[in-house]
Amino acid sequence: MQKIITILLLQFLMQNAFALQIHQIRITENSPRTINISLDTEASELYYFHSGQSQISGNIITVKAFYINGFGSTIAYLNNNFEIPINPKRKMGYQLNVKVYYTNLQDLQNSENLQDQWTGFFLTPLSAPTSIIHPIEENPLNFKYQNPNPGFISVGSQNVNVAIFNAKGKFIENKKVHERLEFSHLPNGLYYFRFTNETTSQTIPIILKK
Repeated sequence: MQKIITILLLQFLMQNAFALQIHQIRITENSPRTINISLDTEASELYYFHSGQSQISGNIITVKAFYINGFGSTIAYLNNNFEIPINPKRKMGYQLNVKVYYTNLQDLQNSENLQDQWTGFFLTPLSAPTSIIHPIEENPLNFKYQNPNPGFISVGSQNVNVAIFNAKGKFIENKKVHERLEFSHLPNGLYYFRFTNETTSQTIPIILKK
């Protein structure tokens, strides 16, 4: 079963057209102590991967990828992988920020050369590969919800398992739901809800405001 996570923040838009953009981000378990972040990019111009950086601060992971002009390259699509040292079996929620830059060697990491930026949220343990996709993609669980939310979500006639995490990624509770999820007993604030049915898992951020 593949997990799908919609982007929490809208795709970072530049005033000018992108020369380079993120196509997909895929998260998998790499070893008992690491995860792998697979980054697919595509460009309107030929390009090469130059270098990458990753940083972990609490439950926030930031990945930066730097690309340069192709100089005769026939490549317009690349896949690059980043190994992140976190425990994939630990019950935790993480925010993932991925930034891609398209520039020349003299201008690496110039903020003006930031081409695209995605921010998403994923949960461990990673029981299946997890993809972060653009928010225009279809909601695979096919239910609607208010955000901010007064404390309930109607999930229809499907049976859904729900895991709830707080804003820092700490696990709060797990419950099985049919038709309606109630969570008004929680304090107001930001929470992450992982909804799982027989075929799909999706994580969404919800602000509780009673």
